[in-house]
Amino acid sequence: MSMTRPELVTIAQTCADWAPNNYGGPLTLDREQTVRHIADGLLDGLTQKYGRPAVWEAVAAYLDAHPHLLTAPRTTQAERDKRQAERDAYADRYLKAAYHHYTAAEPYEALALIDRAELTSPTFKDYEQFRTATRKMTPPFIPADLTGTALRRRVTLPLAAPIPGPPVMYHGSDTRDWVYPGRTVIEGDWPAAIPEHCTATDSDTQTLAGGLIVVCTGCGLDCT
Repeated sequence: MSMTRPELVTIAQTCADWAPNNYGGPLTLDREQTVRHIADGLLDGLTQKYGRPAVWEAVAAYLDAHPHLLTAPRTTQAERDKRQAERDAYADRYLKAAYHHYTAAEPYEALALIDRAELTSPTFKDYEQFRTATRKMTPPFIPADLTGTALRRRVTLPLAAPIPGPPVMYHGSDTRDWVYPGRTVIEGDWPAAIPEHCTATDSDTQTLAGGLIVVCTGCGLDCT
């Protein structure tokens, strides 16, 4: 069983908050001991769900990818509290925006914002209760008849691939910014399934393909 994106975010945030204090700190922990101290002492919920070895491996992998955390300046409790408060406040703004779409009977937009809130601060709320209420508004899914449809191989990029489909009509469920014809959508595990359901801001972007492509992290729209 693979860990979810919010669970991986929890590991990342925990490592950023605590790794500098554990590695070479008052307890003089080495790297392996730091991994186990974080996993066993700070991620108990995940260890109960996935087992200690799996969480050790996930923590170790994150620290391998971000080795600077081991030697970063130590954090105080006040600093960690401030970081968490900022994460919670950001997630709360997403949830309030989601509620706006919920009351407007726009469930897809609401669900996208709930996902973004959880990825910002996974421990802030029980997000599933919001999803459950919102899903009750979604129409039943009617599968398309794909009989006789030919298979299509997507042209891949290092971390992404264009999604075949109709042209994007607009970007953003709220502002509905016009999108110039020809803009592509990059495949990925984005919060919004299509740009028309996206609620990300202009600053919510990510660089892919060695810096050649800039995409919206809300939906994967090519913003290069």
